[in-house]
Amino acid sequence: MSTLLQVIFWRHAEAEDAPAGGDDLRRALTRNGRRDASAMAAWIKAHVPKPWMVCCSPALRSRQTALALADYPVEQPGLAPGASPDDILRIIEHHGEHRSALVLCGHQPALGSAALQWLSGTRAAFTLRKGGMIWVCQRERDGTPERVLRASLSPDLLD
Repeated sequence: MSTLLQVIFWRHAEAEDAPAGGDDLRRALTRNGRRDASAMAAWIKAHVPKPWMVCCSPALRSRQTALALADYPVEQPGLAPGASPDDILRIIEHHGEHRSALVLCGHQPALGSAALQWLSGTRAAFTLRKGGMIWVCQRERDGTPERVLRASLSPDLLD
């Protein structure tokens, strides 16, 4: 049995509310959000094998979350607010041949739905808590590819 691909779907941590008429992409993490992002990044560092490729939305809150894990996350428009689950799944398809874990830091509702669809093939709404993550491995067993849920965590479980 060999692991072909590991994907971590990581929702950005808690962010400030947008001011009336403010730019949603410029919302920063709150103090609690920075703490939660740091705790989840520490868990990922301790459990997910390297190397990683860390991708994030162009939104500041997503970038700040990803920076807790990697110094240079790659901005992906397919992870931006308003992206679709299919946009996220295309990022995984393009990464598929690499032998590194793929960490996708983005937004609801697309991120949770993409995680469920990639894991099970089911197209349905699925919500990740702020700062939470789902870790799915694609592996091959007896010549047949399968996807396996490795972990699902929210920051409040890491305290």
